[in-house]
Amino acid sequence: METIANKTVSMKYLEKYERYAKKKFGQNFIIDPSVVRTIAKHSGSGPLVLEIGPGLGALTQQLALNYDQVIAYEIDPHMVEILKESLDGLDNVEVILEDFLKANLSELKDKRLDVCANLPYYITTPLLFRLMELNVGKMTLMVQKEIGDRLAAKPNTKDYNALSIQVQYYFDVSIAMHVSKESFHPRPGVESIIVQLVPTGNTMPYDEKEFFKFLRACFQFRRKTLLNNLKTLELDVDYAEMLTDNGYAVNLRADTLLLEDYLKLYGALYNA
Repeated sequence: METIANKTVSMKYLEKYERYAKKKFGQNFIIDPSVVRTIAKHSGSGPLVLEIGPGLGALTQQLALNYDQVIAYEIDPHMVEILKESLDGLDNVEVILEDFLKANLSELKDKRLDVCANLPYYITTPLLFRLMELNVGKMTLMVQKEIGDRLAAKPNTKDYNALSIQVQYYFDVSIAMHVSKESFHPRPGVESIIVQLVPTGNTMPYDEKEFFKFLRACFQFRRKTLLNNLKTLELDVDYAEMLTDNGYAVNLRADTLLLEDYLKLYGALYNA
């Protein structure tokens, strides 16, 4: 079988089926074989891997060599048409024509799986939270560098925000590699990054949904102090007094605190 992650091969399929990369689906096809080999190597091997947006099948092809089964969700029916030919002979690959964000995942939730995908940049965050519903061993994801930097960000950096804390509560996040714009067709306007997320198994004594709603409020206005952001909660509380009573300065900003600090403040505010 020919290597799909190759510009000549990719263009051959696109021209044969008279197709092109669709901006509305965030399609950028990987044409560098070393990139898909490295991503697949970071993902590892096992019984089952989930891929979202296989496109022409470049990464799918590599994953099929490492995993017993590959389940790939593709939203574009024209890509599914091409995948029938490009992945012909790979009997351990199942391509599902469906929008993953709207898919019924009940059967997948009972299975332990890895996730390896080149996520469309425009819906990375909602896809990430959808994936959190599954029993994931690890995720190896190609995302826009800006998003990847946020996922892995530490306190007191410009990229650190509520998303950083929430994702790092659920996962240990590491950056596996950077990917050049030249590795894609068409060439995207941004750099890409590969992040790996391994579940932490963390639990908290509070309702997670309500806690992370509180956390997002704390980061609502980045240029304001945490005190001013807390005031948007509109509770009958002296926020300045609450902060000082718990050992925090009234002029600190949200991006200076850790998850443990926000758990402490949430408990103080809601007597949880």
